[in-house]
Amino acid sequence: MTESTDVPPLAGPVAPSLNFLILLLIFSVLGIGLRQEWLSGSGAAFVFVFTAWVLSLCLHEFGHAYIAWKGGDDEIPATGYLTLDPRRYADPIFSIVMPLIFTILGGIGFPGGSVLVDRERLASRVWQSAMSAAGPAMNALFLLFLLLLYRFASEEADALREALAIAAFFQGTAIVLNLLPIPGLDGYAILHPWLPPDVQAVGGRIALHAGLILMGLFVFSNAFGRAVSRAGLAIAAAMGFAPADIRAGYAAIQLW
Repeated sequence: MTESTDVPPLAGPVAPSLNFLILLLIFSVLGIGLRQEWLSGSGAAFVFVFTAWVLSLCLHEFGHAYIAWKGGDDEIPATGYLTLDPRRYADPIFSIVMPLIFTILGGIGFPGGSVLVDRERLASRVWQSAMSAAGPAMNALFLLFLLLLYRFASEEADALREALAIAAFFQGTAIVLNLLPIPGLDGYAILHPWLPPDVQAVGGRIALHAGLILMGLFVFSNAFGRAVSRAGLAIAAAMGFAPADIRAGYAAIQLW
């Protein structure tokens, strides 16, 4: 049977929640404080960078939900996924605790959050792949946003530029991790619609433990962690962030 790409027009609430706007306000105030040197120290830089991470998480999951909605899942508006409210996406362990630990100890943007999408409602396999790719695409757009702030920041605003640079590095590592073809991550989900049913079935079982698999790779393979870090650094540097600012930014967010 030929898959149709005609999707009926849908309507629904696409507006930022108060929680998202509060996060954006915190990010803005801290950014101004760092630029004007009203704020200093590891605490301010860390909160700024971690707020940027949560904002990117919201945008990542919004991207998945928005494309799923446009692709035919008309139940998405009722989920609240289109409001950018972090409470709709956050898993307390994998969205908050693990990213925090990896940020402090490992310097890696650990993937977190999730939206529940009924793939069967999407109009075609192309829409399914597009829905999965939308999350990393939003990370890339947020990285461009950070680059604009970085470019407009004064050369004398060292604290802000360093915080933006390390935030960009975390986005780079998040893009790398999310695009890995491991079940449970977006890279595999992009390929999923095109795989044989038996492979999809195995992948579905593995996906249930994606978080633990990633943790195991980092804990038991130093080479894996180094490769991800180097890839994230390469992405941020290629975008125009100075490696020296990234290193200084990582030192600046250390809480000890």
